[in-house]
Amino acid sequence: MNPYELIHSEWEGERTLVLVDHAAEATAEIIPAVGLHLFRFDVRNESYIAKPDSLSELRVKSSRYGVPILFPPGRVKQAAFTFEGREYRLPLNREPDHAHGELRERPWKVVASGADAAGGAYVSAEFNLAEHPEVLAYYPHAASFRFTYRLKDGTLSLTGEIANLSGEAMPLSLGFHPYFAFADGEASRVRVVIPAVAEWPLTEGGYAAAGPSPSPLVAALKEGAAVTSLPGYPGGSQLLSMEPGDQTCELHYEARGTKLVFYMGDKFPIHVLFTAPWTNAVSLEPYTSIMNVFNETFPAEQSGAVALQAGDTFRFSWEFHVEKL
Repeated sequence: MNPYELIHSEWEGERTLVLVDHAAEATAEIIPAVGLHLFRFDVRNESYIAKPDSLSELRVKSSRYGVPILFPPGRVKQAAFTFEGREYRLPLNREPDHAHGELRERPWKVVASGADAAGGAYVSAEFNLAEHPEVLAYYPHAASFRFTYRLKDGTLSLTGEIANLSGEAMPLSLGFHPYFAFADGEASRVRVVIPAVAEWPLTEGGYAAAGPSPSPLVAALKEGAAVTSLPGYPGGSQLLSMEPGDQTCELHYEARGTKLVFYMGDKFPIHVLFTAPWTNAVSLEPYTSIMNVFNETFPAEQSGAVALQAGDTFRFSWEFHVEKL
């Protein structure tokens, strides 16, 4: 018997795809028309992803809920940078800066979807920059993004490929901003475990002020820090360098008796920890680099600056699941 199901649904008139794992009592919902946004992940009737009240709110504030795809992650100072002698001028979507890219809000094209016993429930979608001349105008690289969400054995995974189809190297900085939800009054009993090795000091604007070093926060996160002990907003964002190799973070929901285990792979050496003031959520954000990376002078092995060469493909995967604490 196939325990998986793909349901074609809608949210306020826009098509959504619902991935269901009946055996694990897990459900994930994705809206391709708004940045291939994962905006719901429920396990045994508990919500683990923060969802906005309406689709219109998600359209306007696509970086504030669900799991936004960030390309580039964070802010780019003055919405401009130089890479290999070429100047890039991005849209001023958070004046005077650029924030979080546009893939999080633009429509993605679904190329495959289904549900079967061997592969679980899944949806694959693409975003090809060559089909968007308005994006090519400021990011002149024919790059193709193909991402697949899959729900199988209670685990929700995302695998992705970014192919540089242009004839020259392109700057690559990718991140994700999952808003892991908790209920009213639950924050003091939600603990965050992150295997970070160092914290970056930040300027008032949130940019890296110096290289990373060990800190009390790093030590606390290794043991597990309550959400209520984390710095609030403003200043509620911490920039962390991770241990080398594969990374696994955890959120312990003590009141529920569960923990969310977030395996991030080895492609995201930088991590942002963020406590949201507008919703009950904490973000554990995997980044390939620090934000504003191509305006900074830190060594690439420290900052995560990556050039994707012509014809090359960047591949990644991450996943999370819920288990008993």
